[in-house]
Amino acid sequence: MSAPSSHVPSWAHSLASLEGRSVGRGIRLKVALGPLNRVGAIYFHLTAVWGAGQYPLAVGLYNRGSFPAYNWVELVRYLGRAPGAPPLVEVRLFRLLGGLVPAGGSLMVEYESPGLEETAAILALGYHPACTPLGYALLAAGCLSFRDWYIPEGGLEGPRKLQGFKPLDEEGRRQRADALLRTLGQVALGRGSGLHQRKARAWARRSLRLLRRFP
Repeated sequence: MSAPSSHVPSWAHSLASLEGRSVGRGIRLKVALGPLNRVGAIYFHLTAVWGAGQYPLAVGLYNRGSFPAYNWVELVRYLGRAPGAPPLVEVRLFRLLGGLVPAGGSLMVEYESPGLEETAAILALGYHPACTPLGYALLAAGCLSFRDWYIPEGGLEGPRKLQGFKPLDEEGRRQRADALLRTLGQVALGRGSGLHQRKARAWARRSLRLLRRFP
């Protein structure tokens, strides 16, 4: 992990808690901190390490602030499934990232990188984000509402991104969970024989089981 520097805010060092954490059988995280961007969020780099192998897992931004919406993690580049690497347990990774974000905050992840084609294809059919692999991982991180979006940058569209929001309070949690249960239940009972339609229903059923285990 990179050595902390004087310009790094104290809250950013909570990223250090990810160092060495397991995200798959024999796979550990290596964390490097980078500079601050113009709004005060800190860049970070995650590397997946196993035995003598490694690959760049993610490049992200992490921000903390006094208001709930100012607390977020964004993966601007995410390579969750590298060819030849041991299988990553995505839920473990996103639960670790979710632990960096308090109630009312959010996690955002691009889904145009290699390995994320299933999420992109299901979303393109109009399914709810929780009916995708990436949406399921965000749900496991504590997110109960979602937004599928892109950011225009200099007239060019940035990569497509999926954002998950953690509920601010218990009332909001119950409302969002109830609404999501209804939506996923409808998808799980839906029809359609296409490959990604079947996959969407399978992920909806997984998300339903996960959501029902929430306290």
